[in-house]
Amino acid sequence: MAEARTFAELGCIAFEVLQRMDEKVVPRSIGQVCGPITTGGRSSIVVNLREFSRYIELLQSKGLAIFDQVPFEKHLFRIRGVNYQSDSTLLEDFYGPIFESGIVKILYFIPGWSSSNGAMWEHRQAVRLNLTIDYL
Repeated sequence: MAEARTFAELGCIAFEVLQRMDEKVVPRSIGQVCGPITTGGRSSIVVNLREFSRYIELLQSKGLAIFDQVPFEKHLFRIRGVNYQSDSTLLEDFYGPIFESGIVKILYFIPGWSSSNGAMWEHRQAVRLNLTIDYL
């Protein structure tokens, strides 16, 4: 991850993680948590990420296969700062291919998701791609 220079390169690494998960999960129903990180939520990236991680751990403790994107966040921030790329580029180049792949089947929206520009984009993609949506 540290060598990735673009959101797309980092997305390829995320895709590899998802493919490995997909090989192990039966039935194939990998989920992803969606909610505020940089915009909305508790107006603090640190607090938002802590909340994000809490929901990921909660869902995983119930035996659900959840893609944990939190380890990618520091690299997404790094790439954004180096390349001065917009959040829309991040969404399209990192998350877009993940959703388009069909590996992630369900999106779990945490409370406060609608205050986040990114989570609103994810919700639109979930509707467009007919992914299962679960509001936590």
